[in-house]
Parts: sequence; structure tokens; C-alpha cells
Amino acid sequence: MKLKITLSFTLIYSFIAVSFAKEVDIVSKVNEVTVYHSGALVSRTSNQRLETGMQEIVLKNISSKLVLSTITINNKEVTILNKSIIKKLTKEQFNQLEDERNALLNQLALLEVKYNESNFVNEVADLEKMLDFYSKKIMELKKQLRFVDLSIAEAKTLEEVKLNNENAAILKLLVSVEKTLNSDLEIEYITGGIGWSPFYEINVQSSSEKEIQVKYLARIMSQTGENWDNVVVHLSSSFPLSSPTSLPAAEEPWTLTSRSKYTNQNNNTNFAQEQIQQQQVISKLEGVEYQEISIPSYLKLRTLKGTYSIKSNSTVFSFPIMTVKLPATYYFYGFPSIDTEVYLVSEIIGWDTLGFVDGIANITYNKNNIGKTVLKFSEFSDTLLLPVGKDNSIFMKRKEIADQKYAKEPTNFNKKKKITYAYEYTLKNNNSFPVVFELKEQFPISQSKSAEVTLDKTTDGAVDYEAGEITWAIEIKPGELFKKELIYTVVFDGSFSFSKASPHKKRYRTISAPSF
Repeated sequence: MKLKITLSFTLIYSFIAVSFAKEVDIVSKVNEVTVYHSGALVSRTSNQRLETGMQEIVLKNISSKLVLSTITINNKEVTILNKSIIKKLTKEQFNQLEDERNALLNQLALLEVKYNESNFVNEVADLEKMLDFYSKKIMELKKQLRFVDLSIAEAKTLEEVKLNNENAAILKLLVSVEKTLNSDLEIEYITGGIGWSPFYEINVQSSSEKEIQVKYLARIMSQTGENWDNVVVHLSSSFPLSSPTSLPAAEEPWTLTSRSKYTNQNNNTNFAQEQIQQQQVISKLEGVEYQEISIPSYLKLRTLKGTYSIKSNSTVFSFPIMTVKLPATYYFYGFPSIDTEVYLVSEIIGWDTLGFVDGIANITYNKNNIGKTVLKFSEFSDTLLLPVGKDNSIFMKRKEIADQKYAKEPTNFNKKKKITYAYEYTLKNNNSFPVVFELKEQFPISQSKSAEVTLDKTTDGAVDYEAGEITWAIEIKPGELFKKELIYTVVFDGSFSFSKASPHKKRYRTISAPSF
């Protein structure tokens, strides 16, 4: 009961306050924004001087996707009593209101006809029940009709107000001013309909270089309804609505198992739930797919140099974060039984302290655009492995050795069958500088007693018996021709089915990334 009285008093007080408050149109300017991967913190200022007392501040062309609960005024003299956002209706929404009004009118007309047809009721008790039913139903429908008529009238009034676009709205703040405000009014709020995505431009001049150029960009798209001119832009990879509600604590004891692994499975469940709730509150970009990315735990707020303009028109704007040249070594890679192409690979160091976030990269090699790839910095610790692209400056060929002593068909051997495979690999460096080449090949491994694999010749290759792979790390001088051999024998009984190696699965996976 006490709660109802308090609530009623608050509503009455707010109604009286709005009725007597002076309405003040405010012209404001956005000075700086902090853009998150989903959402943005907007800081506005106005030189409008507010007088002592209650006033209703009206700001036009404010984002219709702002989160009302996040609005704050930083001036200590000003207190927010009430806040509301007024949005223009779309044509479809207005038509739905008209349809609802017509439906209510038709229902009222039908009920009034039935209400007047009381002569078919013989009993007085039945008549009273009928009149009571129709009276309540008519009153309910008229109440709904008044609400719809009011909504239509407000929509028509709003049509006369000029706003920048369909995502812009009108913000009304009922405030109490303790004393005349002689400084700029400072307003902050969080809005949805905006986000930034990391993007990289990687330039490799030559495989003989000892460095690689990485240009780190922020791609921003806005559908907020607000156009920002000459603003300071901060980038953040945190969550705009995150705030500590409790101190960190272990959810359960940390215990040891027989496998010497701890059983504490604290997976930040509360944190994940808070993140999901925040994403539901903040409006995401329309028509854009989102990806899950990993971010460095030490990553802090990053401020772009200079000022920028961001328009709310669903255009992707690119902003430079940094351009760096990082130490890199290059080598060539080939797996001829899987792919006949030769690939250039770069090993990059010095990137792990720069706060790079997983993202899409465009690669240019020797002034040629190679294409796009996905950089997963979170999967590496200190050395980043980057496949640059195909490179035909190294000749690579794999062929079977034509020798009768290597049987290509199974032959009988002590009541078992035997087959021998022999391959020769030829590499030639057509560059004017020495290169390092990593050559990989596959051989079968047996998981049954019915078959046995013997490596007859590997030409000094490093053998991984568990993976069934052999690797040669070769330094090749300019113009040098290099040859390697792999010979292996498989002995198996008649019940064992033996087939040649099947192609590997793709060595690199793709992820769903924002389309911009």
C-alpha cells in the first residue's frame, strides 16, 4: 500500500512539474564520442544559460536509439527529474494507427447496434447483465480510441518538426536548476546504431625484406540519426554499459584432480550474462552481421589523432589508428601432395604490445593486391604466422621415381602384400637472393597390426611419426636446384584395405566478420 501511495505521489508530482516547467529549446554540439564495437558514448555541450527553477529542456536531432537510463548531466547545479524520447512514426506505423482506429470505430458501431437491440431480452436480470457487458465494452473501446486519436494527433504534429533523418528524435529532459547556470551545459548518453570494426592493410614489398608494413584502421558505421562534425573520436573494446556490481571472487574452491589439473571452472558466467543483457539493450547496426572477436585484456581506450566527421547514413568510414613497420622474416612453403602452389609466409614479431584486435586484413604483395584474410591475433603469443599469398618465383615439382625396383602394385611377401612408393621433389630458386623453403609431405601411418609402414629414405627430413608428416627446412641460393626424395614401403595382409593419402582439410579457417 505504501508503495502504491509513493508511486502515485511521484506521478502526480511529475505531472504538476511538467505543467509548470518552462520549455527551453537547446542547441547543442557533440564534442567527443567513444565508439564501442556496439554502441557509443556521446558527449554534448550547449552554451544555453539555464535559469533557476524547473525547466523542460528540448533537444532535437538526437538519436532515437539512445538508452534513456544512461543520460546524465555533469553540471552539479542541474538535476534530471524526468526524461523521454519522442520519435517520428514511419509511414507504415502511421498506417497501422489509422487501421487500428478504423477497427475500433467498426467495433463500436456494431456494439452500439447490439446495445440498442434490447427488445429480444425477456428477463430483467438478463437485460441488466447485457447492458452491463455492453457498457463496459463500449467504454473500453472508447478509451482505446482516445489513445489512438492522441497518438495520431501527436504523429501529425511531429511531422511538422524538421529532423535530419528517420533515426533522429526529440529528447525532453525535465530538470531542476539549483542556481543560474553560467557555464556550458554538459550532457552524456549511450546510443546504439553504431559500431567499429578493426581492419588492416598489410604491405609486403619483397620476400627479401626484413620488415612488413601494417596499417591499422578503424571502420565505423553509424545509423544513430546524429551527424557529428569535427569531433574527437575514442575507440574502446569494452562494453558501454559495463559497471562492477560485485568484487571478483572465486565461485568454487580450486581443487586438484588425479590428472594434475585444477577443477575450478570459473568461466566468468556472470560477465557473459551481463554482456548478453547489454547487447539486448543497445540497438545493433541493421543489415550488418556481427562476429565474436577476442581482445587483449590490457587494451585501453585509444584516441584517434585530430578530429573527424561521422555521418549517420550507413556509410563505412575508415579512420587511421596507426601505421607501423614490424620486424619480419619470410620463407616459402609447399605441400605438393596437397597443393601444387608455392606460398610465401611471413613470421612477424613486435605486434603483441600494440593492442591489435582480431580483424580482416587486405594484403598487398609486390604492389599486387593478393586479397583478404582474417587475422586472429588471439591465437598467437609472440610470433604471428601470416600466409602472404601464392608465389611462383620458386619452382616446385613432385613426381614418382621411375624405377622398376619400386613396385607400384601390391606383391606377395611372406603371405602378405607389399607396396613401395617413391617420390622425388625438385625445387629451384628463381629469385636473385637466397630463400628458406619449408617443404612438407605426408606418408601413411598404421593404426592396425594388419599393416606396417617403413620409411626407406627421407633425405634428412624431420619425421613426425604421430602426424605422418615429414618436413624439410631448406636454404636455397639464387638459381640453385634442390632435390629431395621420400621412399616408403607398406606391408599389409589381404584383409587390410589400403588407399592413397586423402587430401588434408583446409589449414586455415574463416569466420563471420562484419561486412564492412
